[in-house]
Amino acid sequence: MQSRQHDQLVEERKRLGAKGNALLLSRGFGSWANWWRPKAFSRLSQLVPGWLLELLETWVDLLRKLDEKIRRAKVALAQRWSGPRPKGAGAPSLVQLQSEVLDWGRYSNPRKIGCLAGMVPSEWSTGDRQWQGSITKVGVPAIRRVITEMVWRIILFQPQYRPVQKWQEVLRGSTRGLKKKAVVAIGRQLMVDLWRLQTGRISAQELNLVMIGG
Repeated sequence: MQSRQHDQLVEERKRLGAKGNALLLSRGFGSWANWWRPKAFSRLSQLVPGWLLELLETWVDLLRKLDEKIRRAKVALAQRWSGPRPKGAGAPSLVQLQSEVLDWGRYSNPRKIGCLAGMVPSEWSTGDRQWQGSITKVGVPAIRRVITEMVWRIILFQPQYRPVQKWQEVLRGSTRGLKKKAVVAIGRQLMVDLWRLQTGRISAQELNLVMIGG
């Protein structure tokens, strides 16, 4: 529940933040990331008319309170993690992942743990022919979100990780669709490798992962 509440707070912040951003866009002031935070709002107050600033101020206090609540929720989640973790995999993310998986030992093979994240490809078969399509997305959405966020950090902090090396050329390219495919593929393997780590099937050294903490 603590993990899900954190996600609800984040979603509420996105919702309110989008309202203010849409208002700015509609009046020709462009898109402003985190427009309610002190530095950005101070700049805005010098650019937008008073009536628009007054409308934005309606959401500012709420958004700043949400920022603080989310910060505290992250700290509380991080405090629940002990022991080493892969560099780039934040303690709050790992706690959230653990709270959704519950028991890594319940899953007997890589495909089952991949299905939990909904990151396995869909499949059609006719006779001796077999086709694979996009990922099924039939797993737990919260797991897929956490793993996807984790992948981007792993790409940054662990370029030596084998799945990252495998997709390095695509990740350096400019084709958005291929990059998305690469992130999904890395995420699927990362989910499996975390399962292997948690169940003692393999070591971090064998996975070429740098561990920190603990």
